[in-house]
Amino acid sequence: MKYKIEKNGKAVTITDVSTGIGLCFTEGESLQRYTASLVVPEISIMETEDGVRRVGEISRELEEYAAGIYPREFAEIK
Repeated sequence: MKYKIEKNGKAVTITDVSTGIGLCFTEGESLQRYTASLVVPEISIMETEDGVRRVGEISRELEEYAAGIYPREFAEIK
């Protein structure tokens, strides 16, 4: 996957370029693994079971990518 990272102050959005699906979170804040928002620009993808599964996969991939760049923000609760 290819990702695009956009920052607006402390707000960060990491977007999967091929689908436009993005993960939005706040830089410098903990617990972002649990509070980040998912942006799905083509909501029609969610009309099928396969589409919902694909969005879930992309969401997990975005979270994993974000955790590699922002480990403090995406640290798991222990």
